[in-house]
Amino acid sequence: MGNVELIVVDWDGGEGLMNCLHSIDVQTLPPDRVIVVDNGSTTSVYQRLPQNFMKVPCTVLRNETNLGFTGGINRAMKEVTAPFVGWVSNDVVLSEKWIEKLLPAASSEGKIAGVQSVNLRDKKTVDGAGISIDRGIFRQVGHGEALGRIRPPAAPWGIASTAALFRTHALQEAAVAGNVLRPDFFAYSEDVELCARLRERGWKFKVVPEALAMHRGSNSARRLGRGGFRMRVRNRYLVARAHPGVGKVSELIGEDLSLMMGDLGHTRFRDAFTRLGGVLEGLRRRAK
Repeated sequence: MGNVELIVVDWDGGEGLMNCLHSIDVQTLPPDRVIVVDNGSTTSVYQRLPQNFMKVPCTVLRNETNLGFTGGINRAMKEVTAPFVGWVSNDVVLSEKWIEKLLPAASSEGKIAGVQSVNLRDKKTVDGAGISIDRGIFRQVGHGEALGRIRPPAAPWGIASTAALFRTHALQEAAVAGNVLRPDFFAYSEDVELCARLRERGWKFKVVPEALAMHRGSNSARRLGRGGFRMRVRNRYLVARAHPGVGKVSELIGEDLSLMMGDLGHTRFRDAFTRLGGVLEGLRRRAK
């Protein structure tokens, strides 16, 4: 194999998956292979992908049940042989030079574990340009800001798994019980926890502003519904308890209490109780 393989985890991603794969297929520096993990989709990826849909070699791995983003990535990583591996969400469309721009930064000296693009919500608005830690709460750098007004940090605290290129060796070195991602996270904040493990081993990260990716919003995420909302809340506490100093439980509780009060004030009772459930579960459990 060559230098780069890409992984896309799909759960009934619909047209979004096709757009994502097309953006991979037209890369100016094409990957050696794309691995699509079909996470128990109602209609399998085999049935949805037209014959000869891609020029780039494509391997489909089928799970009969949804193992989450973490389970999908963990399975695909066992198949990766390239020195660099990209993770691309099924609701992302990459700019044509995404790999061309990221690979030199990922392969540069200085113990770089991974690099990410500037990920957009639309043509003018940033979804995220790295991960930062602010008073014990981790956030996406530049989230919601105008593209022309942000200056992404060259060396961020961490990078998001939405659209990122990793050094395969670094991921293997930081694996826990043979898994790159902790399976119990399922989805959400799994990238923060991974970055914490990598940083503890001396690895660093970069953001490449010249590389762009459009994060359009996922059918898969919407299908998780209340369960997804609860996991988003819960997993922040799992990170904070597994890596003291990365997140602060007291700060997270303060933020969630404020958000719950806002929900109650606007009669969003289900949101308030779902958030409370996530907080309690996060305080009760530990990351495995």
